[in-house]
Amino acid sequence: MKKLLLTTALMLAATPAFAKDYTIKEVTNPNGGKDAYYFSPKKLTIQPGDTVTFVDAQDDTHDVMFNVVPKAVDEMIMSPMLEKQGDKWSYTFTVPGTYRFHCHPHEALGMKGTLIVGEASKPGETKKVSHHEMAEHAKNGTSDHHDAAASSLPQGTGTIKSIDADKHTVTLTHDPIKALGWPKMTMQFTVDKGVDLSGYQAGDVVSFTLKPAGKDDYTIVNMKKGR
Repeated sequence: MKKLLLTTALMLAATPAFAKDYTIKEVTNPNGGKDAYYFSPKKLTIQPGDTVTFVDAQDDTHDVMFNVVPKAVDEMIMSPMLEKQGDKWSYTFTVPGTYRFHCHPHEALGMKGTLIVGEASKPGETKKVSHHEMAEHAKNGTSDHHDAAASSLPQGTGTIKSIDADKHTVTLTHDPIKALGWPKMTMQFTVDKGVDLSGYQAGDVVSFTLKPAGKDDYTIVNMKKGR
């Protein structure tokens, strides 16, 4: 009996701690002012092997994109679009270090967060990730994504949510854009001055052409009604 108890104790001592599950909520608060969109919590420390589940807390459109990761991470960490309350996406983190993430549709509104796996990365131990560049690299088998974009500008379809004619911007929910590796998202785009917005309104279904306007930005250079 003593031998059995000793063997059991040794087995338990040699067994690593069980991995844990954590939840981060993606919150929309219409009355929150500058804090209308945020992750809760927006900073979290976990251990390698733990899983984090991102949950849409309301019927709103959110996603999760990791734009800073440890250098040892060799994949793009990006959720599909979460569109209704209760939608969720999970990822198990195995590489220690610092991760920074944001909601792509609401990044400009401050919806960002930080995840520490094990210990924070030291200076020089992380890398920035351009989701657009990684998607095109995988699609074209080349790192020269500018040449690929120049030969065939990305095309998309979607539904207009709102228009600001003074700022020449349009917010629309677009279908997945395979050329860029984008899932379905609600985003605001700047529209080229040559595109007449007077004939469009919320609810219109449109097709459009995007042109790179910076490292991670695109401008609509052509738009028409219909798919």
